[in-house]
Amino acid sequence: MLRAHRERQKKLLPLFSPELRATRMAFAKGIWDLFLVFTLVFWISICFLYGAGYDTMRHIKDSTFIFRNFDDSQTANNLSSMIIAGFENPNAPLLKVYTDSEKYDSVAAIKDAVWKGNAWGAVIVNDGFGKQLEQALSEGADYDPTSAVTLVTEESRHYFKVIMVNKAAQTVLTALEGPFSQQMFQQMVTADGANATRVIDQANANALITPFSYAVDNVAPYHFDMSMYILSVTLSLCMVVGSFIPSNMWKSIEEPFYKQVRITHVIALRAFINIIWAAFICIQATGIVFAFHGPLWSPSTRDFFAMFAIFLLNTLSFTFFIDCMQNWVHPRFLLGGYFTTLFVNIAAAVFGPELNNHFFRILYAVPFNNSGLMLRTLLTNGSYNKLNFAITINVLWSLVWWLGSTFLIARKARRVYEGKMLMANVPPPAAPQPAVALEKDAAHSPTNSSALSEYLSSATASSGTTPSPSETDISARMRSARARKSNDTTSDIEIEDM
Repeated sequence: MLRAHRERQKKLLPLFSPELRATRMAFAKGIWDLFLVFTLVFWISICFLYGAGYDTMRHIKDSTFIFRNFDDSQTANNLSSMIIAGFENPNAPLLKVYTDSEKYDSVAAIKDAVWKGNAWGAVIVNDGFGKQLEQALSEGADYDPTSAVTLVTEESRHYFKVIMVNKAAQTVLTALEGPFSQQMFQQMVTADGANATRVIDQANANALITPFSYAVDNVAPYHFDMSMYILSVTLSLCMVVGSFIPSNMWKSIEEPFYKQVRITHVIALRAFINIIWAAFICIQATGIVFAFHGPLWSPSTRDFFAMFAIFLLNTLSFTFFIDCMQNWVHPRFLLGGYFTTLFVNIAAAVFGPELNNHFFRILYAVPFNNSGLMLRTLLTNGSYNKLNFAITINVLWSLVWWLGSTFLIARKARRVYEGKMLMANVPPPAAPQPAVALEKDAAHSPTNSSALSEYLSSATASSGTTPSPSETDISARMRSARARKSNDTTSDIEIEDM
């Protein structure tokens, strides 16, 4: 039994050697670091994807609607009062009344304001509504309830959130149809001497049941299929292929350049390759979009170059950003930082920064959001025109990351030349420590030095003896020499083994 136990110990002992233990610990540390990095990526991405699209109704009052009554009749004024009161609901957009203002004094001016993105929509009481309704109720004239109110919308601002805001506005207007119908019927009965039957007989049935409704005028349709394809697929593809692949190409070609070429040449060559590669990818992406644009959009040559410029500016901002990461962060954080950046930008492009929690409105500064604004303006021939803002933000991102990558490339090259950094952005391994002599203490001790000298002299004087090169034999001779010296001086000193 004891023999079997010893045999098992012999088999298990190599598993607990220091070398294998160090290897297992390094592997476990790598797995742990990977787990931490991707956990961080997951939660940051989920926070932005969820926070950017979470409960738009909580911030519905940040969306403004223009209201104007173009009819001076008492009936129109009564309806205006009910509409203004209805939009005071906390689940309705903020209604700004311009009935008595010189601003937005025409339907065209209101539609232009919505088209440009100065308001999410508009509610207009059309001119002549009161007169037409009174004729329909008193004389039975033809009447279209939807001619009473016009709801102006503009989907290119953002498809999902515009739908929610418009639905909130439509809910308010629909809820007012019943109360307004009752009010008009009571007025007609009172004016006719409480003869309800006569009012019903002479009134137009549509006008009596639904005295007002609304028509929706969408001044800028979104082209949902086309726009979402561009935002969710094409921009992501340009970012992945245009920024990450060229940066990884340097892992195989930058080693000789850092050692044989000047730093300025490395910087210029990296910038040139990144720009050429981004342009090549964006031309292909633009061609794919034009090949599958669908029937809702008829692009021109000008649209092709405009879309190519938008793709290129978006891709360059990420190309230089990934270039900065390649020359700065530790390799284990590179992939995690890349995916975090990608998901945050997708959240900005798909859900948008408007009507979000105030923290998540930092997505206004994200390249995907501004590229999406430019693309929507292009697709709708100029609606929600924020080109000055969007182009400025993306140009600034490209310049900032290009300057940062230039500085980091030069810094990395200098540190590689000095031997302080490897190409993977990690310090070089520590140099092995020199071996320590076994007889170090004995060589520097005065007693041992004298004993060694005496031994060497005695060995030289002896004609028939040759000192053995064996370390054990030399140690034994040194001990005997020290013992003889101790006996001659009658000293009671104990000589330790060397």
